[in-house]
Amino acid sequence: MADRLELQDPRLPGVVTLGRYRYSYAHDVLGAHSHPGCVEVCFLARGRQRYRLGDRVYQLNGGDQFVTLPDEQHDSAGEPEDKGVLYWLIVRVRDSPLLYLDSTRRRQLTQALLGIPTRQFRAHPEAGFLLDDAIAQLSGQASELARLQAAMSLAQFLVRTVTASAADQARPVSAVVERSKQYVAQHLGETITVPMLSRAVGLSPARLHAQFRQELGLPPGEFILRSKIEHARTLLGETDLPVTEIAHSLGFASTQYFATAFKRLTRTTPTAYRRG
Repeated sequence: MADRLELQDPRLPGVVTLGRYRYSYAHDVLGAHSHPGCVEVCFLARGRQRYRLGDRVYQLNGGDQFVTLPDEQHDSAGEPEDKGVLYWLIVRVRDSPLLYLDSTRRRQLTQALLGIPTRQFRAHPEAGFLLDDAIAQLSGQASELARLQAAMSLAQFLVRTVTASAADQARPVSAVVERSKQYVAQHLGETITVPMLSRAVGLSPARLHAQFRQELGLPPGEFILRSKIEHARTLLGETDLPVTEIAHSLGFASTQYFATAFKRLTRTTPTAYRRG
C-alpha cells in the first residue's frame, strides 16, 4: 500500500508544504535538496528512516523528529524512503507571516526554531495527533474556520517541537529490548519467531510487542526481518556467496521469499544490489 498526501501552499500564512506518507514498502531514494528561507520539521510516527545532513547520517526510529534549517542540503543517504508513516512540515522563517501569529509571537517562534540545539530528538506525544488534525482540517474545501483550526494545531506542533528538542528526550533502550537485539544478532541463521524471542527474554509476546513499539518504533517481527536483510546486504557486498545460499543461511524458507522481503525493504533485488 502506498498512501501519500502532500498539501502544497495550503493557504496558511508561512506554510509551504504539509505532507504525510504511509508506505507498506520502500520507495525511491530521496535526492539531495534544500529549502531556502524555510525550516523543515519531519516526524516519523512509525518505521525507520535514514537522513544525511552534511557529513552526518541520522538514523530515525518511530517517534523521532528531524529538523533541517534554511538552505541546508539533505537527502536519505542513498537509502530508499522506508516503509512506515512519516509527516513533514515546511514553513518560512524569514520575514514572513506565520500561522496568524502576531509579530511578537511569530518572531519568538521562528527564533526558537532556528535555535533548535539538536537535529534529531524524541517527539512530543501529541505530535501525530496535531498533524493529523491539521491535515483533516485542510482536506477538501476547507472553510476559513477550518484553516484557523489547522493553523492552531500546526502552531502547537511547532511549539511542541521546540520544547521536545530542548528537552533532548533521547529514548533509552531497556534491558529487555537490548537482550532481544542481542538474541536476534546471535541467531540470524535460524528461524526466529516473536513467541521464541519473547520466551528467550522472559516477556509475553504482547508486552514485547508494546516495548518494541515504544522504544524502536516497530514491532519485534519487523525488527527481526530488518536485521536479517541488513546482514544479507553485508554478505552480498562483501562475499561471493550465491543468493540462494545467503537466503538459506539467514533462515529464509525460500529464495523467492528472501528476494521479495529484500526488495520490499531496499527497493531492489539481491542480485541487482550485488551488482551495485
